[in-house]
Amino acid sequence: LMANTIPLIILGWFVMLRRTADFFLVGLSALLASGLGIWLFGGASTIHLGISGVIFGFFGYLLARGYYERSVTAIVLAVVAFLVYGGMVWGMLPLQPGISWQGHLFGFVGGVIIAYVQARAYRGRSALPAQPHVAARRNDVV
Repeated sequence: LMANTIPLIILGWFVMLRRTADFFLVGLSALLASGLGIWLFGGASTIHLGISGVIFGFFGYLLARGYYERSVTAIVLAVVAFLVYGGMVWGMLPLQPGISWQGHLFGFVGGVIIAYVQARAYRGRSALPAQPHVAARRNDVV
């Protein structure tokens, strides 16, 4: 459990850099997704304990946000997260007996889904006309 503290703080802080609400949204989504994955696919001989599903959710969110958002900040955070914690990817595979890889995998997927949904929502907002006042000026000239 103590091994999860530093990644939780660092990745959680990276997630909060844009908005504090993202920390809670991604954390809750990863928690629910990892819990669902463990409930559906968790093995009886596996230890399902701790907050690692949320940490994997933060990791997946940061990587996916860099891909979907494509802003400099999001890409830099994704690259830094991958360089520092890229080895976490192996924790999503059933390589080590007794480790809840299902919780890790589904937490990661939960983070990716939230990044995708947010990117679609933000993309929809930017589709508004850039200069609505230009059309109004044309109508004023008679």
